[in-house]
Amino acid sequence: MYLLLDIGNTRSKAMLASCAGSMQRLDLQSNTTDLSAVQAVYYAAVAGQDKVQALKKQLQLQDKPWRQIESDAYSFGVRNCYSQPHLLGVDRWLGMLGANWLQPSTDVLVVDAGTAVTLDWLGADGEHQGGWILPGLKLQQQSVVQKTAKVFNADTHQARLQLGDDTVSCLQNGCLAAVLGAIQQAWELQPMQQLLLTGGDTQFLAPYLKQYPLRLEPDLLFYGLSRFIDS
Repeated sequence: MYLLLDIGNTRSKAMLASCAGSMQRLDLQSNTTDLSAVQAVYYAAVAGQDKVQALKKQLQLQDKPWRQIESDAYSFGVRNCYSQPHLLGVDRWLGMLGANWLQPSTDVLVVDAGTAVTLDWLGADGEHQGGWILPGLKLQQQSVVQKTAKVFNADTHQARLQLGDDTVSCLQNGCLAAVLGAIQQAWELQPMQQLLLTGGDTQFLAPYLKQYPLRLEPDLLFYGLSRFIDS
């Protein structure tokens, strides 16, 4: 058994992967799972090493091998288009490795809708063709509220792809339209065989993307991480 970790600045996510390739989510906050059978830990981290060390102690896995995965120029048939490959966000890199494993020999547009929305074009030949980065739904809303005097927001997400009739609905609907518009423009610029959507805001975007060959993969990053097991 192997432990896969996505270590973020505010939140970390975990998955247990068996030798047979199956995966099971693990709640790090209320974990009661016996981890003594874990052979090694594979992790991606945007947080500092202090958080990694804290997790080692919390999970009582200090004596196990820990392998940090970072973006590279080439892995498992996928080629990074960045001239400085290490500067590509590791979440994007693992998302493409996961997409390539789930959809082999397929042209895929990978959309990760989180704090930022990232879009990456991955060819059927494994070539990363390029990408976009833009603010996510919450980040767009926060930016407008913080930089303007008379715009305010609500705590709940109520966005719809329709005209707003008050400040909150105008703000939230506008930000939703901006993200959906970016995805539409991306598809028109370089259409692919598959639109693969992941990230925390998937639920808000997916209902408006049904005209595309859409596949939802909330655990996409972990599929990418799992490829490094025993590699």
